[in-house]
Amino acid sequence: MKKLLLCTMLIALSFAYGQESTKKEKLTIQKGTWYLNGGMSLVSNNSKSNQNMEKSDQIGFNFSPKIGFSINNNLIIGLGLGYNYHKNDLNFTNTKNFTKNESYSIFPYIKKYFSLGQKLAFTLHGEFRYTYSKYENDYNSLNNTNLSKANYYFIGIRPGITYFLNKKIALEANIGALGYTKSNHTHFPNNSIQEIDNFNFNLNSSNLNFGISYYW
Repeated sequence: MKKLLLCTMLIALSFAYGQESTKKEKLTIQKGTWYLNGGMSLVSNNSKSNQNMEKSDQIGFNFSPKIGFSINNNLIIGLGLGYNYHKNDLNFTNTKNFTKNESYSIFPYIKKYFSLGQKLAFTLHGEFRYTYSKYENDYNSLNNTNLSKANYYFIGIRPGITYFLNKKIALEANIGALGYTKSNHTHFPNNSIQEIDNFNFNLNSSNLNFGISYYW
């Protein structure tokens, strides 16, 4: 679904850029402009297999608002928050298992716009993000519950595109990231600790985010 949305948006933006490339005016986010962005997604999936009497119920929710202020033309600094929740119930004939993941994020950021016309811009979004995550896995058949908590620290750049529907409302898409992530994980009940360092460059559609922005 994300790939379809991305292809549709790229085709539409390519057409828009072709229409605007002959015009001299360029998009400018004026100094002193306020910026508000809201990205949200909701996933719900239910499936059942009669062959092995398996039933799966999944629900997921993500919300990531951002606010910013333009300190110079086409340059915004701001603060963002994030919340993510995902739960999966898996039921067999005599067993019931479930996994649950919940995370909270906060990230100061800086965003630069590179005008491609009157309504279209390429963007680079730099951020430092902290995320606290809690993961729970319960095996009813084994009377066993595993719990892990993690802290993630990310610093990097996310490329994107912005298209203005009018002077105040815009559609935005960010895909992938180039950055460094450091994380530490604590696993219960054995209290084992794991630390991970990772430098990554990712431009695939699994890391694609859409949002609507308001400027004033």
